[in-house]
Amino acid sequence: SKTSVRNSVEFLWFSYSTPTPKNGAQIFTLLLCCLAISTVTGALLFYWLNGLLMYEMQPAAIIAGIYAGVIAILLFLVHPFRCAFTLMFPTLGTRQGRKLVLSMCAMIVALYVLPNIVTNITTITHLMKCMSENLAHSLLNSLDLDLSKNMTTELQKTKDKMFMDVPHVQIFDHSTDVNVLTLRERLRTLSEDVEEDFSKVKQQLEEVRLLTSRILATIFVLYLLMESTMYLKLYLTSVRFDNIYVTGLLRNTAADIGIHVEAKDVKNGMNSTSFKLAKRELIKCLTPILLITLYLLMTTILILLDYIVHYLVITARPWLMDIPSTDITIQMDFKVDPTILANHIGGYNVLVDVSKEYHVTVSSDTSQCEARPSELKPGVLVLLGLLYLLAYCLAILQAYAQRLHRKVASSFFPQQEEKRIRFLIQKIQKKRQKRLNAEAEPKSVEEKMRGNNR
Repeated sequence: SKTSVRNSVEFLWFSYSTPTPKNGAQIFTLLLCCLAISTVTGALLFYWLNGLLMYEMQPAAIIAGIYAGVIAILLFLVHPFRCAFTLMFPTLGTRQGRKLVLSMCAMIVALYVLPNIVTNITTITHLMKCMSENLAHSLLNSLDLDLSKNMTTELQKTKDKMFMDVPHVQIFDHSTDVNVLTLRERLRTLSEDVEEDFSKVKQQLEEVRLLTSRILATIFVLYLLMESTMYLKLYLTSVRFDNIYVTGLLRNTAADIGIHVEAKDVKNGMNSTSFKLAKRELIKCLTPILLITLYLLMTTILILLDYIVHYLVITARPWLMDIPSTDITIQMDFKVDPTILANHIGGYNVLVDVSKEYHVTVSSDTSQCEARPSELKPGVLVLLGLLYLLAYCLAILQAYAQRLHRKVASSFFPQQEEKRIRFLIQKIQKKRQKRLNAEAEPKSVEEKMRGNNR
């Protein structure tokens, strides 16, 4: 059973990777593989567009359908494209894939965590502004009636007195217009304008966040395809590129000409015939792990800052809205100097001189100050955790991904792989020959010296 499954998998892979199918069975298998890959990736693309990038269902379905059709045709007809497309998947496990994952983490922090912190800070400032406005409204309302009434009374007394002493002053109009209602309406209008501007800014931020996500998603796919294409190009044009692995084919080819090949025979050589990682491969994993840990630490600090600000909003909101009624005393001094009317009025040093205290109770209406703190969505935290876990896994599995790169390329282009193996064997032979010559030279010199001594 295991043998039949293995043979089936080998036939499936051979039919998919061969440049020219040799019979109808291979052509049919290749067609099924291309259709399956295009269907699965098209479904994933539709979910990505509709579920994550917020495209409408109809445009997302059209894009996914066109993509699936084009990819199926290209995979079936263009052998190099089939190889480059397949290389995209192990590329996710290399350094480039890890950079993309960390870039996505940074993007999520910039588009979700930081705006959430700003929103909570804005909520606190809004509460403080609203409570201050309510206190001002309460104060003005309390002073409105008493102040207007007292000033009107004093001015009326002054008018009557002037009419008695100065008969030629026929008209003295007075009006007191302390229009608190208009002031209150202007303050309310100003507050509504600020709220509207804030809503517009928040909506624009959401649009920018969505647009940025769409642009970065496009860059992500194009970058993967470009990296896999560059790897395939270098693999086909340079026999030195990524030619450091001691494979089973290399050992078998070298054994046919009587050469035993080990990893130390190749510069920076890696043994790819087993799952065991070389010491050099393990050391290369440490630097990415430290870098990912640094990114994770910075992200954790920002998330903690967001929770701290959110906690401050929750605790400060009841405190700000629970301002008790306060009794205050206002001393008002009001004088009218008759200097301007000196030519018409005599014997008056001061027309109006009022000095009075007002006792006012100031209270705040908390019903007008409704503001809810913004909490970071749990899905964002879960996504960040999964991405960092994926980044750690990619750092550890980077060596296997690089091996898989070479294995996939060699499966699609076996003739190029044989050419690269011959180059590596010639290089090993030259290296060993130089070593033998270096060892033989001191021996020949020593034999000549012995002959001269005799």
